[in-house]
This record gives sequence, structure tokens and C-alpha cells, in this order.
Amino acid sequence: MGTSLRFNHSTRALLGRLLREAIRPYGGRIVLALLLMAVAAGAQGLTAWLMEPVVDKVFSAQDRSMLWPVAGAVLLAFALKSLSDFGQAALMSQVGLRIVADLQKRLFAHLLTLDAGFFGRNSAGRLVSRFMVDINQMRHGLILSITGLGRDVLTALALIAVMFFQDWMLACAALFVFPWAIYPVVRLGHRMRKVTVNTQEQMGALNTTLEQSFHGIRMVKSYGLEPHEQGRVNHLTEDIYRLTVRGAVTHAAANPLMEMLGGVAVTVVIVYGGYRVIEGDTTTGAFFSFIAALLMAAQPLRNLAKTNTSLQEALAGAQRLFDVLDTRPALTDRPGAP
Repeated sequence: MGTSLRFNHSTRALLGRLLREAIRPYGGRIVLALLLMAVAAGAQGLTAWLMEPVVDKVFSAQDRSMLWPVAGAVLLAFALKSLSDFGQAALMSQVGLRIVADLQKRLFAHLLTLDAGFFGRNSAGRLVSRFMVDINQMRHGLILSITGLGRDVLTALALIAVMFFQDWMLACAALFVFPWAIYPVVRLGHRMRKVTVNTQEQMGALNTTLEQSFHGIRMVKSYGLEPHEQGRVNHLTEDIYRLTVRGAVTHAAANPLMEMLGGVAVTVVIVYGGYRVIEGDTTTGAFFSFIAALLMAAQPLRNLAKTNTSLQEALAGAQRLFDVLDTRPALTDRPGAP
């Protein structure tokens, strides 16, 4: 394989195959994790909504009868969120590790069916890279993607619902800026996928070079080939360094982008919402509840910006894995042959 990105399947077909072959067997556990994510999202929205009675009833009106009920409701919301977050994190970790184990067993069983010519064309280092690096990369990206599309989407929707409940006009003004981030985030995801594929290829090449050097160390010593071997390793190491830095910079760009857009949204809310409070169109408690929901929604929205990047990393690993699994032996035994 070359280092350039190649599509043996469309992205949609590749994602569909990944869901069918790696995720579907654990659909029940994932559904349970999603239900726990929904509970956590509802608890987060409840926390933001409770800011209105905290400010209006307890602090402004100084209503003693509301102090303990409101405080108890806040504590209950935090407890529900904490327990739900723990449950879904434990389930998703278990599913992710199970996926790795199953794919590693499947890949090794398939490799044993291939002919000797395949192993002549593909070095052990490249195969080990697919066995260890690609599958773990896929697992990491899948878990982050499922978690992002579950917990973060549900949390953002719950908090946005609170915002619209408190002041729909202010919510529309605050959310106007976020669609502008979709295009650059998608572009960052595609770039991350290409960088991930190239990095994995170079890591496989480095594994092969190290294996050859260690197995042939007597010949290296006998013929004074140390400078030559050092040059090969240095070249590959520098390539991996440049690709890794490029990937880190691409990955890091999504968060500041959403941070800046969040700052614009908060500024719009402070100016417009402050004006509505001064004019008496809304209460201070409702405004603080809205601000709390907006600030809480910033983190899941930032996480969603990274979800596309994580998904592209998973697809890059899946693409390389399925390339091997789809390989058929050039020589096969006749049925019933001894």
C-alpha cells in the first residue's frame, strides 16, 4: 500500500460495515449506555433550569421555604449525573475492549488462512501494526464517536431546550453562530483521516525496519552497516514526527474554533439578555438560568467538534483492517484434500 489515502469503499459503506461487524453484537450494552447518557443529559438540563428558582426564590425573594427543596433538587441532579456518567463510561470501556479482542482474534485467524506469498509481500512489521495499532486506533475512535453522538448530543439538546424554555428569542440569537463552524470542522476531520492513514503506514514501515535490523544484527556488525541502518530509522522517525505533529495541530484546532464561537454567543447573550432584564421583559433568575445552560452547553458542543475527527481516525484504522480481512489466498486447497 502507498502512503496516500485510498478509498476501497465509500465512507458510508465503510461506516456501515464497521457498525455491522464490530458494534452490532454489543447493541444491547450500547443501548443501555445511551439510556444512561440520556439520564445524565436530563440531569444536566435540570441543573441549569434550577438556577432560576435559586436566584428568584432563594436570593431575590429570600423565601426560606424554598431553600431546602431547591438545594435538595440540585444535589439530586448532580447525583443522577455522576452515577449515570459512571455507568455509561464503564459499559463503553467494556464494549471497546471486547471489540479489540474480537477483531484481533478474527484478524489472526484470517491471516492463518492466507498463502505464503502474502507474507512475502507484506512484512511482519506492517502486519503487527495492523494487529495492534490499527485495531486500537479504531476502538479509540469508535468509543469517542459513540460517546460523543450519545452523551454530548443529548446533553446539548437538553440544555438547548432549557434555553428555549427560558427565552426563545435569546436562544435563537445565541445559536445563530454555531452553524458557521460546521464546514471547517468537517474539513478538519477529513484532513485528520488522511494524516492518520499516513502515520499508520509509516509506523508499520518503522516496525519492519527495526525487525530487519535486529534479526540481521550480525550482518550489520560484520559489514559496518550501522550508519546505513541509523539513516533508515532516522528518516522514518522524522516522517512519523512530522505526521504526528500535523495530526496534533489538526486535532487541536477544533477546540479553539468552538471556543471562539462560544465567546461570540456569550457576548450576544450578555448584551441582548441584559437589555431584556433592564427593560423588565425577563427575570434575573431566568437570565441566569439561560446563561448557565449556554455555558454548560459549550463543553458538549466542543466535544462534538472533535467527534468527527475521532470518527475519521476510526475509519482510517477500519479501512486498513478490512483491506487485510478482504484479502483472499492466491492458493487454496481442494475441498477434502488431505
